[in-house]
Amino acid sequence: MRPKTGKIITASIYGGFSLVELLVVIGIIAVLIAILLPTLAAARVSGMQTQSASNLRQIGIALRMYADENRGRFPETTHGGPPDRSWVFTLAPYFGNVDRVRVCPADPRSGVLLLNNGTSYILNEYIAVPRMDAFGNVLEDFTRLDKLRRPSDIFTVFVASDRLAPGVFADHTHSRNWVRNPMAQSWTRVLSDIQPDRFTTRVNSPLRDRGSSVYLFADTHVENRRAADMRKLILDGINFAKPSAP
Repeated sequence: MRPKTGKIITASIYGGFSLVELLVVIGIIAVLIAILLPTLAAARVSGMQTQSASNLRQIGIALRMYADENRGRFPETTHGGPPDRSWVFTLAPYFGNVDRVRVCPADPRSGVLLLNNGTSYILNEYIAVPRMDAFGNVLEDFTRLDKLRRPSDIFTVFVASDRLAPGVFADHTHSRNWVRNPMAQSWTRVLSDIQPDRFTTRVNSPLRDRGSSVYLFADTHVENRRAADMRKLILDGINFAKPSAP
């Protein structure tokens, strides 16, 4: 009589999974997903942060080139002026593609910004608009790059707040008003202009003090800084947007 071992082996190899085996496989897949998802999210955020830093670096070089050709002065904003004075379009000739540079890849408003001539980046009011008295006398002026002290410490461009209207007129901060009475509202005023938590893999708190953002300085270097550190400066009464007196 011929042995039936061949049939038994075939059934063992090609037979379906048992319920226990299936649950074990599902459990392993779930564990792998739980391990990989945070890593993938962090890699995605890191990639967008790198691209945004590259955008700011290009903006920094363009600002310097513009200043070199315009008696050391920074470009103007739409502060009290027409849309064609917006700095990002003034700098357009210095970019290969201004539309790629003016929008941050992590900005949830990127499509609307492109349609409405807006930008994900916002110029520091201090370097764009001199402070004047009621009679038109200049009280404070940081609008000349060649006159700034310690340019490596001076913020020129920030990542713009999601709270801003997505249009050409939202191209400058109101940073002279950030630190003033009531002091309890200082951080709120900062958040109305800039997005210090643009890059984060966590659900943010109402204080917007998790994660980080990138910042451009007058010497064209770019830094990533934690939102919590920026908030502490403001709560300590330090307006980090204000340059040192010339």
